[in-house]
Amino acid sequence: MSDHEKAIHVTAVVGTDGSIRVDGLPLQVGQAADVTIHALSASASTPSLSRYPLAGLPVEYAEPFRGVAEEDWGASG
Repeated sequence: MSDHEKAIHVTAVVGTDGSIRVDGLPLQVGQAADVTIHALSASASTPSLSRYPLAGLPVEYAEPFRGVAEEDWGASG
């Protein structure tokens, strides 16, 4: 298998100090990697961040099987 068949695609945002941090790569410690940076246009990266501000954030369901608004369905009489 060639090195190009093992390609990993990651999109990252440049920090205020000009750095890019990528965590969780499936590589071994000390393994060499070839890194190429392709800058995305502002229009390509901005809409996804402003349009979907919660995209990629973890989701937690506190009580997923509890009923919602059960008091609104009571019988009146």
